[in-house]
Amino acid sequence: MAQILVVEDEHDVCEVVVEALEAGGHEVTATGDGIAAIVLLKDALRDKRPFSLVICDIHLPGLSGLSVCDFVRLDPRLAAVPFLFLSGFGATEQRLAGLSRGANDYLAKPFLLDELIARVNWLLQNPASGSADGAEAPNPLEQQTFDALLRDIVHNARHGTLHFLLQDGSRGQIAFREGKAAAVVGDGVSPLEEQLRRLFSGQAKMFHFA
Repeated sequence: MAQILVVEDEHDVCEVVVEALEAGGHEVTATGDGIAAIVLLKDALRDKRPFSLVICDIHLPGLSGLSVCDFVRLDPRLAAVPFLFLSGFGATEQRLAGLSRGANDYLAKPFLLDELIARVNWLLQNPASGSADGAEAPNPLEQQTFDALLRDIVHNARHGTLHFLLQDGSRGQIAFREGKAAAVVGDGVSPLEEQLRRLFSGQAKMFHFA
């Protein structure tokens, strides 16, 4: 079990990430503010219970995620703590900017929850590995798109449920049997037809298939 700090101001994304990490047996502390994150990092050091990993958005109120990363890397007591950027800024330049600040990895939204967990596990198993040396993280600077995932499900006749979170905060599920949609469920926040239109037009914040 690891002590993980999640710094994410989008409540829906934060909630799903925290739930997934806790389901994996980790102890998770979450905040949506950059300044509050630094306070939590300092408090954890004072209590001699430092975090094992930081997952941080870039665009945050109070203080940016880049500044949070700077704080972690400049404090010798925290410098070796793995740092994962999780951000809506998906351009290659933004990813490289995050990695150049000393982050170990960068995952852009929308992302596969399974991929996030895989990267978290890798970072916890390889805490000394940086972004430029040591073993490579799974699929560095790349991730599976929603379209690629959908093609994989259909072409390989997979069974499972596709869970998705949209930019408007609504959620839904599509159950697949042999690659065909068997049941579609929404949360009632938006009409199901509208949810699907937004999903297939690229308005997913997060998705995973299990």
